[in-house]
Amino acid sequence: MIVIYTPKVTNRIKYTLDFVFTQYFGIPYSVVESPVDVLSPDHFYICYAPEKINGYFSVFQDTLLLETDIRPQRIFISKWESLPVFFSADGHFDVPFDIFSAVFFLLSRYEEYLPHDKDQHGRYLSSNSVLSNPVFQFGPIVESWLSQFRQRLLTFAPQLRFSQRKASYIPTFDIDQAYRFLGRNWLQHPPNILRKDCWKVLTGKSPDPYDTYDFILQETAGLQERPRFFILTGNASRHDTKVSMKSRCMSSLLQRLKQAGEVGIHPSYDALAQQCITTEKHLLEELLQQPVTISRQHFLRISFPAYYNALLAAGITMDYSLAYPDTPGFRAGCSVPFVFYNLISDQVTSLVLQPSCWMDATYEYYLMKKSNEIYRETEDIIQQLSIFNGNFVPIYHNDVLAQERYRQLLTHTHTLIKKEYYDEK
Repeated sequence: MIVIYTPKVTNRIKYTLDFVFTQYFGIPYSVVESPVDVLSPDHFYICYAPEKINGYFSVFQDTLLLETDIRPQRIFISKWESLPVFFSADGHFDVPFDIFSAVFFLLSRYEEYLPHDKDQHGRYLSSNSVLSNPVFQFGPIVESWLSQFRQRLLTFAPQLRFSQRKASYIPTFDIDQAYRFLGRNWLQHPPNILRKDCWKVLTGKSPDPYDTYDFILQETAGLQERPRFFILTGNASRHDTKVSMKSRCMSSLLQRLKQAGEVGIHPSYDALAQQCITTEKHLLEELLQQPVTISRQHFLRISFPAYYNALLAAGITMDYSLAYPDTPGFRAGCSVPFVFYNLISDQVTSLVLQPSCWMDATYEYYLMKKSNEIYRETEDIIQQLSIFNGNFVPIYHNDVLAQERYRQLLTHTHTLIKKEYYDEK
């Protein structure tokens, strides 16, 4: 048992300690607001305070987790055990930076509540983030810190027993446009039948170019985690191109995806502004004839805390939107799922966030890199996560997979995953 002394227990402190010790380390802990006079040999004592206490393992405490407001934080980057850190201490501590405040700052997405520049879609710019600094490179820095923290704890208390994490690969697919030509409402969105390729598809002479589902289902059939499919169900708009949800081909597709994996909602571009996330979710549930509990926002167009509050109101329990559209890497510096903390209400919620770190559309529409560069960066991410037994959750699109190079990349990725994650040599 770990006993943590801190002068004041706040919601922020409890949330962070629960994530670090219960979820990530899998080790029991208790927290007290007064120092223990007689130290039990059966417990290991941590002092989380601005000052050290003799006999305690000391972790420096800054002020962030004691506050209830939201204000700009002074972020100065220093080094601890070769790792970049912030919220550092001036004095000598066993952990000389406030690791709990740093973890909370990233997981809560504190910086996204502050005034910031947005891109053309109203999204938080990746360049705004502290993790855009080259020393971080949007890597899983939270797991790097916690791995070093664990080693430091074991140096002082080798009797501690931490749970063994297992690396996880969860393939996810956004179905923004299920078909290129099939399933259109001819009255509202007539297909361009004068195009030769369109005519061939409509007459059954060739497959729809976005119908990559045989390939997707074959590639994901032997994986340990079932794939997740996120279906765009909102009305067609400038940013929401889709087939008719009442079309025969769409009905058949939903049943295939339902059998092969877990199906979730892909809220439309303006779903939050139009307050229609619940409506879109109910439509998908009617079509599937089963509850929908997972989501990922179209265009990754999220805002804190409004988007997540809307998901909670709609009955969503897990969201996969936490990623950047224009760069690979981790938006919260973490690969494993964690519970959403609402900074406005200063309360923990029941909504689980599963970060993603890689998207085919990032390379296709933003970075436009050559295939060998994409291969190398993808391999680097997988190998890095395998060190920490993290979660690799890529985002694929059925229409992007219409390109042969992305299908080859997916196959290559699965070969590497089976080697690194499943020990298939």
